[in-house]
Amino acid sequence: MKVRTPGADGQTPSGASENKRLIRTAGGVGALTLLSRVFGLLRMAVITALLGTGSAADAWAIAFMLPNSLRRLVGEGNISAAFVPIFTRLARQREEHRTWELAQRFHTAVAIAAVLLALGGVLAAPVLVPWFASGFAAVPGKIELTIRLTRFVFLYLVFISMAAVLVAVLNARDRFAAAAFVPVLLNVSIVGAGVAAWWAGVTEPVRAVWIIAIAAVLGGAAQYVFLIPYARGLGMRVWPRRPTGDPALRQIGRLMVPGLFGVGIIQINIIVGRTLASQLGEGAVASLDYAARINELTLGVFAISVATVVLPLMSRQGAATDFAALRDTLVFALRQISLVTVPAAVGMILLRYEIVQVLYQRGQFDVDSTQLTAAALWGYAVGLVAVATVRVVAPAFFALRDTATPVRVAAIAMLVNIVACLALRPALGNAGIALANSIAATANAALLLILFRRRVGALHLRELAASLARIIVASAIMGWVVDALRQTVWYGGAGGNLLDLGKLLAVVTVGALTYVAALAAMRAPEIRELRLVTRGGVPDTLTDRGEASGGE
Repeated sequence: MKVRTPGADGQTPSGASENKRLIRTAGGVGALTLLSRVFGLLRMAVITALLGTGSAADAWAIAFMLPNSLRRLVGEGNISAAFVPIFTRLARQREEHRTWELAQRFHTAVAIAAVLLALGGVLAAPVLVPWFASGFAAVPGKIELTIRLTRFVFLYLVFISMAAVLVAVLNARDRFAAAAFVPVLLNVSIVGAGVAAWWAGVTEPVRAVWIIAIAAVLGGAAQYVFLIPYARGLGMRVWPRRPTGDPALRQIGRLMVPGLFGVGIIQINIIVGRTLASQLGEGAVASLDYAARINELTLGVFAISVATVVLPLMSRQGAATDFAALRDTLVFALRQISLVTVPAAVGMILLRYEIVQVLYQRGQFDVDSTQLTAAALWGYAVGLVAVATVRVVAPAFFALRDTATPVRVAAIAMLVNIVACLALRPALGNAGIALANSIAATANAALLLILFRRRVGALHLRELAASLARIIVASAIMGWVVDALRQTVWYGGAGGNLLDLGKLLAVVTVGALTYVAALAAMRAPEIRELRLVTRGGVPDTLTDRGEASGGE
Protein backbone atom coordinates (compact mmCIF):
# COMPACT_ATOMS: atom_id res chain seq x y z
CA MET A 1 0.00 0.00 0.00
CA LYS A 2 1.28 3.42 -0.90
CA VAL A 3 2.18 5.60 2.07
CA ARG A 4 1.98 9.32 1.63
CA THR A 5 4.57 11.59 3.10
CA PRO A 6 3.45 14.13 5.69
CA GLY A 7 2.07 17.21 4.05
CA ALA A 8 1.09 15.50 0.81
CA ASP A 9 -2.54 15.75 1.71
CA GLY A 10 -2.57 18.70 3.99
CA GLN A 11 -1.53 16.72 7.04
CA THR A 12 1.42 18.31 8.80
CA PRO A 13 4.07 16.30 10.65
CA SER A 14 2.88 17.75 13.93
CA GLY A 15 -0.68 16.78 12.98
CA ALA A 16 0.48 13.24 12.32
CA SER A 17 2.14 13.17 15.73
CA GLU A 18 -1.07 14.40 17.38
CA ASN A 19 -3.06 11.69 15.58
CA LYS A 20 -0.64 9.05 16.82
CA ARG A 21 -1.22 10.20 20.37
CA LEU A 22 -4.96 10.40 19.75
CA ILE A 23 -5.09 6.76 18.62
CA ARG A 24 -3.03 5.52 21.56
CA THR A 25 -4.92 7.57 24.11
CA ALA A 26 -8.36 6.80 22.69
CA GLY A 27 -7.44 3.12 22.67
CA GLY A 28 -6.41 3.26 26.32
CA VAL A 29 -9.46 5.26 27.34
CA GLY A 30 -11.62 2.91 25.27
CA ALA A 31 -10.22 -0.10 27.14
CA LEU A 32 -11.05 1.44 30.51
CA THR A 33 -14.43 2.57 29.26
CA LEU A 34 -15.06 -0.97 27.98
CA LEU A 35 -14.44 -2.21 31.53
CA SER A 36 -16.94 0.35 32.78
CA ARG A 37 -19.51 -0.63 30.16
CA VAL A 38 -19.11 -4.32 30.92
CA PHE A 39 -19.87 -3.58 34.54
CA GLY A 40 -22.69 -1.37 33.29
CA LEU A 41 -24.20 -4.34 31.50
CA LEU A 42 -23.83 -6.39 34.67
CA ARG A 43 -25.61 -3.59 36.49
CA MET A 44 -28.48 -3.64 34.02
CA ALA A 45 -28.59 -7.45 34.17
CA VAL A 46 -29.01 -7.25 37.94
CA ILE A 47 -31.66 -4.52 37.68
CA THR A 48 -33.63 -6.35 35.01
CA ALA A 49 -33.52 -9.60 36.99
CA LEU A 50 -34.84 -7.85 40.10
CA LEU A 51 -37.33 -5.46 38.47
CA GLY A 52 -38.22 -6.87 35.03
CA THR A 53 -40.40 -4.44 33.09
CA GLY A 54 -43.10 -3.94 35.73
CA SER A 55 -44.20 -0.93 37.74
CA ALA A 56 -41.06 -0.78 39.90
CA ALA A 57 -38.86 -0.83 36.77
CA ASP A 58 -40.78 2.03 35.18
CA ALA A 59 -40.68 3.98 38.47
CA TRP A 60 -36.90 3.54 38.70
CA ALA A 61 -36.41 4.62 35.07
CA ILE A 62 -38.22 7.91 35.68
CA ALA A 63 -36.77 8.46 39.17
CA PHE A 64 -33.20 8.09 37.90
CA MET A 65 -33.90 10.03 34.70
CA LEU A 66 -34.88 13.29 36.40
CA PRO A 67 -31.74 13.89 38.54
CA ASN A 68 -29.65 12.36 35.77
CA SER A 69 -30.98 14.97 33.35
CA LEU A 70 -30.03 17.77 35.73
CA ARG A 71 -26.63 16.14 36.26
CA ARG A 72 -25.99 16.45 32.54
CA LEU A 73 -26.94 20.12 32.72
CA VAL A 74 -24.31 20.98 35.34
CA GLY A 75 -21.96 18.06 34.75
CA GLU A 76 -20.27 15.88 32.19
CA GLY A 77 -20.01 17.32 28.68
CA ASN A 78 -21.26 20.80 29.50
CA ILE A 79 -18.62 21.35 32.16
CA SER A 80 -15.84 20.00 29.97
CA ALA A 81 -17.03 21.96 26.93
CA ALA A 82 -16.86 25.26 28.84
CA PHE A 83 -14.01 24.60 31.27
CA VAL A 84 -11.39 22.78 29.20
CA PRO A 85 -10.86 25.45 26.49
CA ILE A 86 -10.61 28.30 29.04
CA PHE A 87 -8.43 26.34 31.46
CA THR A 88 -6.15 25.20 28.62
CA ARG A 89 -5.70 28.75 27.33
CA LEU A 90 -5.10 30.28 30.76
CA ALA A 91 -2.61 27.56 31.70
CA ARG A 92 -0.30 29.15 29.10
CA GLN A 93 -0.83 32.68 30.37
CA ARG A 94 -1.09 32.47 34.16
CA GLU A 95 1.03 31.39 37.04
CA GLU A 96 0.33 27.82 38.10
CA HIS A 97 -1.29 28.63 41.44
CA ARG A 98 -3.73 31.11 39.85
CA THR A 99 -4.82 28.50 37.33
CA TRP A 100 -5.63 26.08 40.13
CA GLU A 101 -7.47 28.79 42.05
CA LEU A 102 -9.79 29.07 39.06
CA ALA A 103 -10.44 25.32 39.14
CA GLN A 104 -11.13 25.49 42.88
CA ARG A 105 -13.61 28.36 42.47
CA PHE A 106 -15.34 26.55 39.63
CA HIS A 107 -15.61 23.39 41.72
CA THR A 108 -17.30 25.37 44.49
CA ALA A 109 -19.70 27.08 42.08
CA VAL A 110 -20.81 23.77 40.57
CA ALA A 111 -21.25 22.24 44.04
CA ILE A 112 -23.51 25.10 45.10
CA ALA A 113 -25.54 24.84 41.89
CA ALA A 114 -25.92 21.07 42.32
CA VAL A 115 -27.13 21.40 45.92
CA LEU A 116 -29.69 24.02 44.94
CA LEU A 117 -30.91 21.93 42.02
CA ALA A 118 -31.18 18.86 44.24
CA LEU A 119 -33.20 20.75 46.84
CA GLY A 120 -35.44 22.13 44.12
CA GLY A 121 -35.92 18.64 42.71
CA VAL A 122 -36.88 17.22 46.09
CA LEU A 123 -39.49 19.94 46.58
CA ALA A 124 -40.81 19.79 43.03
CA ALA A 125 -40.95 15.99 42.66
CA PRO A 126 -44.72 15.76 43.39
CA VAL A 127 -45.27 18.13 40.45
CA LEU A 128 -42.57 16.85 38.08
CA VAL A 129 -43.34 13.14 38.26
CA PRO A 130 -47.07 13.31 37.33
CA TRP A 131 -46.12 15.67 34.51
CA PHE A 132 -43.34 13.52 33.05
CA ALA A 133 -45.01 10.17 33.71
CA SER A 134 -48.67 10.92 33.17
CA GLY A 135 -49.40 7.36 32.10
CA PHE A 136 -48.40 6.02 35.53
CA ALA A 137 -51.65 7.30 37.05
CA ALA A 138 -53.46 4.30 35.60
CA VAL A 139 -51.61 1.96 38.00
CA PRO A 140 -52.40 2.45 41.72
CA GLY A 141 -49.36 3.50 43.78
CA LYS A 142 -47.01 3.80 40.79
CA ILE A 143 -46.73 7.59 40.82
CA GLU A 144 -46.31 7.67 44.61
CA LEU A 145 -43.44 5.17 44.42
CA THR A 146 -41.80 7.18 41.65
CA ILE A 147 -42.03 10.41 43.67
CA ARG A 148 -40.39 8.86 46.73
CA LEU A 149 -37.61 7.33 44.66
CA THR A 150 -37.01 10.58 42.79
CA ARG A 151 -36.62 12.58 45.98
CA PHE A 152 -34.04 10.18 47.36
CA VAL A 153 -32.00 9.79 44.17
CA PHE A 154 -31.54 13.57 43.89
CA LEU A 155 -28.69 13.09 46.38
CA TYR A 156 -26.82 11.41 43.54
CA LEU A 157 -26.88 14.68 41.60
CA VAL A 158 -24.72 16.49 44.18
CA PHE A 159 -21.90 13.95 44.23
CA ILE A 160 -21.77 13.27 40.51
CA SER A 161 -21.79 16.97 39.57
CA MET A 162 -18.76 17.68 41.75
CA ALA A 163 -17.09 14.60 40.28
CA ALA A 164 -17.70 16.04 36.80
CA VAL A 165 -15.54 19.07 37.66
CA LEU A 166 -12.66 16.82 38.70
CA VAL A 167 -13.09 14.83 35.48
CA ALA A 168 -12.87 18.07 33.45
CA VAL A 169 -9.70 19.07 35.32
CA LEU A 170 -8.08 15.71 34.65
CA ASN A 171 -9.09 15.79 30.98
CA ALA A 172 -7.71 19.31 30.58
CA ARG A 173 -4.32 17.98 31.69
CA ASP A 174 -4.62 14.89 29.45
CA ARG A 175 -5.15 12.56 32.42
CA PHE A 176 -7.92 10.39 31.04
CA ALA A 177 -7.48 7.04 32.78
CA ALA A 178 -9.03 7.77 36.19
CA ALA A 179 -11.96 9.62 34.61
CA ALA A 180 -12.62 6.71 32.25
CA PHE A 181 -12.47 4.20 35.10
CA VAL A 182 -14.58 6.02 37.69
CA PRO A 183 -18.05 4.98 36.35
CA VAL A 184 -17.11 1.43 37.28
CA LEU A 185 -17.66 2.39 40.91
CA LEU A 186 -21.33 3.19 40.39
CA ASN A 187 -21.83 -0.06 38.52
CA VAL A 188 -19.99 -2.11 41.14
CA SER A 189 -22.07 -0.53 43.89
CA ILE A 190 -25.38 -1.41 42.23
CA VAL A 191 -24.23 -4.88 41.14
CA GLY A 192 -22.98 -5.68 44.64
CA ALA A 193 -26.16 -4.45 46.28
CA GLY A 194 -28.35 -6.28 43.78
CA VAL A 195 -26.53 -9.59 44.19
CA ALA A 196 -26.69 -9.21 47.96
CA ALA A 197 -30.43 -8.56 47.72
CA TRP A 198 -30.88 -11.66 45.56
CA TRP A 199 -28.94 -13.84 48.01
CA ALA A 200 -30.95 -12.39 50.89
CA GLY A 201 -34.16 -13.37 49.14
CA VAL A 202 -35.30 -9.80 48.38
CA THR A 203 -36.99 -10.54 45.06
CA GLU A 204 -40.09 -8.38 45.45
CA PRO A 205 -39.51 -5.53 42.92
CA VAL A 206 -40.94 -2.79 45.16
CA ARG A 207 -38.42 -3.66 47.89
CA ALA A 208 -35.53 -4.36 45.52
CA VAL A 209 -35.85 -0.99 43.82
CA TRP A 210 -34.98 0.78 47.08
CA ILE A 211 -31.81 -1.25 47.45
CA ILE A 212 -30.84 -0.18 43.93
CA ALA A 213 -31.58 3.49 44.75
CA ILE A 214 -29.41 3.44 47.90
CA ALA A 215 -26.58 1.76 45.97
CA ALA A 216 -26.79 4.42 43.23
CA VAL A 217 -26.35 7.28 45.71
CA LEU A 218 -23.43 5.51 47.42
CA GLY A 219 -21.89 4.84 44.01
CA GLY A 220 -22.07 8.53 43.13
CA ALA A 221 -20.32 9.45 46.38
CA ALA A 222 -17.64 6.83 45.70
CA GLN A 223 -16.91 8.34 42.28
CA TYR A 224 -16.28 11.77 43.75
CA VAL A 225 -14.11 10.51 46.60
CA PHE A 226 -12.09 8.35 44.19
CA LEU A 227 -11.18 11.30 41.96
CA ILE A 228 -10.03 13.65 44.74
CA PRO A 229 -6.47 12.25 45.11
CA TYR A 230 -5.90 12.46 41.34
CA ALA A 231 -6.97 16.11 41.22
CA ARG A 232 -4.88 16.93 44.28
CA GLY A 233 -1.91 15.21 42.64
CA LEU A 234 -2.08 17.73 39.80
CA GLY A 235 -2.19 20.65 42.23
CA MET A 236 -5.90 21.30 42.74
CA ARG A 237 -7.48 21.79 46.16
CA VAL A 238 -11.06 20.67 46.59
CA TRP A 239 -11.88 22.77 49.65
CA PRO A 240 -14.55 25.45 49.08
CA ARG A 241 -13.33 28.79 47.75
CA ARG A 242 -15.45 31.88 47.13
CA PRO A 243 -16.80 31.38 43.57
CA THR A 244 -16.35 35.03 42.56
CA GLY A 245 -13.56 37.44 41.79
CA ASP A 246 -12.04 35.76 38.74
CA PRO A 247 -12.99 37.07 35.26
CA ALA A 248 -12.18 33.64 33.80
CA LEU A 249 -14.92 32.12 35.94
CA ARG A 250 -17.40 34.46 34.31
CA GLN A 251 -16.06 33.44 30.90
CA ILE A 252 -16.68 29.79 31.75
CA GLY A 253 -20.16 30.72 32.96
CA ARG A 254 -20.93 32.52 29.72
CA LEU A 255 -19.76 29.52 27.71
CA MET A 256 -21.90 27.22 29.85
CA VAL A 257 -25.11 29.16 29.27
CA PRO A 258 -25.56 28.03 25.66
CA GLY A 259 -24.39 24.61 26.74
CA LEU A 260 -27.12 24.51 29.36
CA PHE A 261 -29.67 25.07 26.65
CA GLY A 262 -27.98 22.51 24.40
CA VAL A 263 -27.83 19.80 27.04
CA GLY A 264 -31.29 20.83 28.17
CA ILE A 265 -32.60 20.24 24.67
CA ILE A 266 -31.09 16.77 24.64
CA GLN A 267 -32.68 16.02 27.98
CA ILE A 268 -36.02 17.35 26.72
CA ASN A 269 -35.78 14.78 23.94
CA ILE A 270 -35.27 12.03 26.50
CA ILE A 271 -38.06 13.31 28.73
CA VAL A 272 -40.48 13.65 25.82
CA GLY A 273 -39.74 10.08 24.79
CA ARG A 274 -40.22 8.71 28.29
CA THR A 275 -43.40 10.74 28.81
CA LEU A 276 -44.94 9.41 25.62
CA ALA A 277 -43.76 5.90 26.49
CA SER A 278 -45.45 6.10 29.89
CA GLN A 279 -48.76 6.21 28.01
CA LEU A 280 -48.03 2.98 26.09
CA GLY A 281 -48.54 0.64 29.02
CA GLU A 282 -46.51 -1.34 31.53
CA GLY A 283 -42.81 -1.71 30.76
CA ALA A 284 -42.53 0.72 27.85
CA VAL A 285 -40.44 3.26 29.78
CA ALA A 286 -38.15 0.63 31.29
CA SER A 287 -37.63 -1.09 27.91
CA LEU A 288 -36.41 2.16 26.36
CA ASP A 289 -33.98 2.58 29.23
CA TYR A 290 -32.68 -0.99 28.96
CA ALA A 291 -32.24 -0.73 25.18
CA ALA A 292 -30.47 2.62 25.46
CA ARG A 293 -27.91 1.07 27.84
CA ILE A 294 -26.99 -1.55 25.25
CA ASN A 295 -26.74 1.09 22.54
CA GLU A 296 -24.46 3.17 24.75
CA LEU A 297 -21.97 0.32 25.05
CA THR A 298 -20.47 1.06 21.64
CA LEU A 299 -20.74 4.81 22.18
CA GLY A 300 -18.94 4.55 25.49
CA VAL A 301 -16.25 2.11 24.41
CA PHE A 302 -14.96 4.11 21.47
CA ALA A 303 -17.02 7.08 20.25
CA ILE A 304 -17.19 8.88 23.59
CA SER A 305 -13.58 7.91 24.28
CA VAL A 306 -12.51 9.58 21.04
CA ALA A 307 -14.64 12.65 21.82
CA THR A 308 -13.08 12.90 25.29
CA VAL A 309 -9.57 12.74 23.88
CA VAL A 310 -10.04 15.16 20.97
CA LEU A 311 -11.59 18.02 22.98
CA PRO A 312 -8.33 19.08 24.71
CA LEU A 313 -6.40 18.48 21.46
CA MET A 314 -8.81 20.52 19.35
CA SER A 315 -8.94 23.18 22.09
CA ARG A 316 -5.19 23.66 21.73
CA GLN A 317 -5.49 23.77 17.95
CA GLY A 318 -8.38 26.22 18.17
CA ALA A 319 -6.49 28.45 20.63
CA ALA A 320 -3.57 28.51 18.18
CA THR A 321 -6.02 29.24 15.28
CA ASP A 322 -4.55 26.21 13.51
CA PHE A 323 -7.69 25.40 11.55
CA ALA A 324 -5.90 23.01 9.18
CA ALA A 325 -4.82 20.81 12.10
CA LEU A 326 -8.29 21.13 13.63
CA ARG A 327 -9.90 19.90 10.41
CA ASP A 328 -7.45 17.00 10.16
CA THR A 329 -8.14 15.96 13.75
CA LEU A 330 -11.90 16.03 13.19
CA VAL A 331 -11.75 14.05 9.94
CA PHE A 332 -9.46 11.49 11.53
CA ALA A 333 -11.81 11.12 14.50
CA LEU A 334 -14.86 10.73 12.23
CA ARG A 335 -13.15 7.95 10.28
CA GLN A 336 -12.26 6.16 13.49
CA ILE A 337 -15.75 6.24 14.96
CA SER A 338 -17.31 5.11 11.67
CA LEU A 339 -14.95 2.15 11.64
CA VAL A 340 -16.55 0.89 14.86
CA THR A 341 -20.11 2.23 14.92
CA VAL A 342 -21.26 1.18 11.42
CA PRO A 343 -20.64 -2.57 11.92
CA ALA A 344 -21.85 -2.31 15.51
CA ALA A 345 -25.16 -0.83 14.32
CA VAL A 346 -25.58 -3.61 11.74
CA GLY A 347 -24.82 -6.25 14.35
CA MET A 348 -27.26 -4.82 16.91
CA ILE A 349 -30.07 -4.64 14.36
CA LEU A 350 -29.57 -8.25 13.26
CA LEU A 351 -28.95 -9.69 16.73
CA ARG A 352 -31.25 -7.42 18.73
CA TYR A 353 -33.44 -10.20 20.13
CA GLU A 354 -30.51 -12.51 20.91
CA ILE A 355 -28.53 -9.72 22.62
CA VAL A 356 -31.42 -8.74 24.88
CA GLN A 357 -32.24 -12.36 25.65
CA VAL A 358 -28.69 -13.23 26.71
CA LEU A 359 -28.09 -10.04 28.70
CA TYR A 360 -31.40 -9.57 30.44
CA GLN A 361 -33.81 -12.54 30.26
CA ARG A 362 -33.82 -13.97 33.76
CA GLY A 363 -35.72 -13.47 37.00
CA GLN A 364 -38.50 -10.89 36.57
CA PHE A 365 -37.45 -10.23 32.95
CA ASP A 366 -39.49 -12.62 30.78
CA VAL A 367 -39.98 -13.28 27.04
CA ASP A 368 -42.42 -10.39 26.69
CA SER A 369 -39.85 -8.06 28.26
CA THR A 370 -37.25 -9.30 25.76
CA GLN A 371 -39.50 -8.59 22.78
CA LEU A 372 -40.35 -5.12 24.08
CA THR A 373 -36.71 -4.19 24.69
CA ALA A 374 -35.46 -5.70 21.40
CA ALA A 375 -37.92 -3.54 19.48
CA ALA A 376 -36.54 -0.41 21.15
CA LEU A 377 -32.94 -1.54 20.53
CA TRP A 378 -33.60 -1.71 16.79
CA GLY A 379 -34.81 1.89 16.81
CA TYR A 380 -31.78 3.16 18.72
CA ALA A 381 -29.24 1.17 16.67
CA VAL A 382 -30.34 2.90 13.45
CA GLY A 383 -28.99 6.20 14.82
CA LEU A 384 -25.79 4.89 16.42
CA VAL A 385 -23.48 6.39 13.78
CA ALA A 386 -25.26 9.74 13.88
CA VAL A 387 -25.11 10.00 17.68
CA ALA A 388 -21.39 9.16 17.62
CA THR A 389 -20.81 11.80 14.95
CA VAL A 390 -22.52 14.46 17.06
CA ARG A 391 -20.35 13.48 20.04
CA VAL A 392 -17.22 14.22 17.95
CA VAL A 393 -18.31 17.22 15.84
CA ALA A 394 -19.79 19.23 18.72
CA PRO A 395 -16.41 19.43 20.55
CA ALA A 396 -14.94 20.91 17.37
CA PHE A 397 -17.24 23.91 17.86
CA PHE A 398 -16.41 24.00 21.57
CA ALA A 399 -12.72 24.15 20.64
CA LEU A 400 -13.51 27.36 18.76
CA ARG A 401 -15.27 28.65 21.89
CA ASP A 402 -18.57 28.38 20.05
CA THR A 403 -21.18 26.65 22.16
CA ALA A 404 -24.09 28.51 20.56
CA THR A 405 -24.10 26.76 17.17
CA PRO A 406 -24.51 23.22 18.59
CA VAL A 407 -27.37 24.56 20.72
CA ARG A 408 -29.22 26.02 17.75
CA VAL A 409 -28.76 22.79 15.82
CA ALA A 410 -29.91 20.73 18.82
CA ALA A 411 -33.06 22.87 19.02
CA ILE A 412 -33.89 22.00 15.43
CA ALA A 413 -33.19 18.32 16.16
CA MET A 414 -35.48 18.52 19.19
CA LEU A 415 -38.37 19.63 17.01
CA VAL A 416 -37.59 16.83 14.56
CA ASN A 417 -37.62 14.36 17.47
CA ILE A 418 -40.95 15.52 18.84
CA VAL A 419 -42.65 15.42 15.43
CA ALA A 420 -41.15 12.00 14.67
CA CYS A 421 -42.22 10.63 18.08
CA LEU A 422 -45.79 11.73 17.57
CA ALA A 423 -45.83 10.37 14.02
CA LEU A 424 -44.19 6.99 14.69
CA ARG A 425 -45.51 6.06 18.15
CA PRO A 426 -49.04 5.04 17.05
CA ALA A 427 -47.73 2.47 14.57
CA LEU A 428 -44.44 1.34 16.14
CA GLY A 429 -44.95 1.90 19.89
CA ASN A 430 -41.73 2.16 21.90
CA ALA A 431 -39.68 1.28 18.79
CA GLY A 432 -41.13 4.39 17.12
CA ILE A 433 -39.91 6.56 20.00
CA ALA A 434 -36.41 5.09 19.73
CA LEU A 435 -36.42 5.50 15.95
CA ALA A 436 -37.49 9.13 16.30
CA ASN A 437 -34.42 9.70 18.47
CA SER A 438 -32.25 8.26 15.68
CA ILE A 439 -33.88 10.43 13.02
CA ALA A 440 -33.28 13.53 15.13
CA ALA A 441 -29.64 12.54 15.74
CA THR A 442 -29.12 12.14 11.98
CA ALA A 443 -30.48 15.65 11.36
CA ASN A 444 -28.27 16.99 14.15
CA ALA A 445 -25.11 15.38 12.76
CA ALA A 446 -25.76 16.52 9.18
CA LEU A 447 -26.38 20.14 10.17
CA LEU A 448 -23.31 20.28 12.42
CA LEU A 449 -21.06 19.00 9.63
CA ILE A 450 -22.49 21.50 7.14
CA LEU A 451 -22.05 24.44 9.51
CA PHE A 452 -18.55 23.39 10.60
CA ARG A 453 -17.47 23.16 6.96
CA ARG A 454 -18.74 26.69 6.39
CA ARG A 455 -16.83 27.83 9.46
CA VAL A 456 -13.36 26.37 8.80
CA GLY A 457 -13.34 25.23 5.17
CA ALA A 458 -13.08 21.92 3.32
CA LEU A 459 -13.40 18.73 5.38
CA HIS A 460 -11.88 16.18 2.97
CA LEU A 461 -15.36 14.93 2.13
CA ARG A 462 -14.14 12.70 -0.70
CA GLU A 463 -11.85 10.96 1.76
CA LEU A 464 -14.67 10.57 4.27
CA ALA A 465 -17.04 9.26 1.59
CA ALA A 466 -14.49 6.74 0.31
CA SER A 467 -13.77 5.56 3.84
CA LEU A 468 -17.47 5.25 4.65
CA ALA A 469 -18.10 3.32 1.41
CA ARG A 470 -15.43 0.75 2.32
CA ILE A 471 -16.83 0.42 5.83
CA ILE A 472 -20.40 -0.03 4.57
CA VAL A 473 -19.37 -2.72 2.08
CA ALA A 474 -17.42 -4.61 4.76
CA SER A 475 -20.34 -4.23 7.20
CA ALA A 476 -22.79 -5.57 4.62
CA ILE A 477 -20.63 -8.66 4.08
CA MET A 478 -20.36 -9.08 7.84
CA GLY A 479 -24.13 -8.69 8.20
CA TRP A 480 -24.82 -11.42 5.64
CA VAL A 481 -22.51 -13.82 7.50
CA VAL A 482 -23.95 -12.92 10.92
CA ASP A 483 -27.55 -13.37 9.79
CA ALA A 484 -26.76 -16.74 8.22
CA LEU A 485 -25.05 -17.91 11.40
CA ARG A 486 -27.86 -16.59 13.57
CA GLN A 487 -30.44 -18.61 11.67
CA THR A 488 -28.20 -21.69 11.77
CA VAL A 489 -27.02 -21.86 15.38
CA TRP A 490 -29.67 -19.96 17.34
CA TYR A 491 -32.51 -22.06 18.59
CA GLY A 492 -33.93 -19.71 21.20
CA GLY A 493 -34.21 -21.16 24.69
CA ALA A 494 -34.77 -19.67 28.10
CA GLY A 495 -32.12 -16.99 27.66
CA GLY A 496 -29.48 -15.84 30.07
CA ASN A 497 -27.68 -19.21 30.16
CA LEU A 498 -24.07 -20.03 29.29
CA LEU A 499 -25.00 -21.92 26.13
CA ASP A 500 -26.82 -18.93 24.67
CA LEU A 501 -23.98 -16.64 25.75
CA GLY A 502 -21.47 -18.90 24.02
CA LYS A 503 -23.49 -18.94 20.81
CA LEU A 504 -23.84 -15.15 20.84
CA LEU A 505 -20.13 -14.63 21.42
CA ALA A 506 -19.31 -17.09 18.64
CA VAL A 507 -21.54 -15.28 16.15
CA VAL A 508 -20.16 -11.87 17.16
CA THR A 509 -16.56 -13.12 16.91
CA VAL A 510 -17.05 -14.59 13.45
CA GLY A 511 -18.80 -11.40 12.38
CA ALA A 512 -15.94 -9.22 13.63
CA LEU A 513 -13.33 -11.39 11.89
CA THR A 514 -15.37 -11.26 8.67
CA TYR A 515 -15.53 -7.47 8.89
CA VAL A 516 -11.77 -7.13 9.37
CA ALA A 517 -11.09 -9.64 6.59
CA ALA A 518 -13.36 -7.73 4.21
CA LEU A 519 -11.51 -4.48 4.92
CA ALA A 520 -8.18 -6.23 4.48
CA ALA A 521 -9.30 -7.70 1.14
CA MET A 522 -10.09 -4.17 -0.04
CA ARG A 523 -6.67 -3.05 1.20
CA ALA A 524 -8.48 -0.43 3.21
CA PRO A 525 -6.23 1.99 5.14
CA GLU A 526 -8.69 1.70 8.03
CA ILE A 527 -7.43 -1.80 8.77
CA ARG A 528 -3.96 -0.41 9.34
CA GLU A 529 -5.34 2.14 11.78
CA LEU A 530 -7.27 -0.61 13.54
CA ARG A 531 -3.98 -2.44 14.12
CA LEU A 532 -2.56 0.74 15.65
CA VAL A 533 -5.33 0.84 18.23
CA THR A 534 -4.80 -2.78 19.22
CA ARG A 535 -1.00 -2.60 19.26
CA GLY A 536 -0.65 0.88 20.74
CA GLY A 537 1.85 1.88 18.04
CA VAL A 538 1.78 3.91 14.86
CA PRO A 539 4.19 4.50 12.00
CA ASP A 540 5.78 7.86 11.38
CA THR A 541 3.33 8.73 8.62
CA LEU A 542 -0.42 8.54 8.40
CA THR A 543 -2.19 5.97 6.33
CA ASP A 544 -2.83 6.59 2.68
CA ARG A 545 -5.83 8.84 2.24
CA GLY A 546 -6.48 7.50 -1.23
CA GLU A 547 -7.86 10.44 -3.17
CA ALA A 548 -6.17 13.75 -2.76
CA SER A 549 -8.01 15.20 0.15
CA GLY A 550 -7.29 18.85 -0.12
CA GLY A 551 -10.69 19.50 -1.67
CA GLU A 552 -14.22 18.25 -1.42
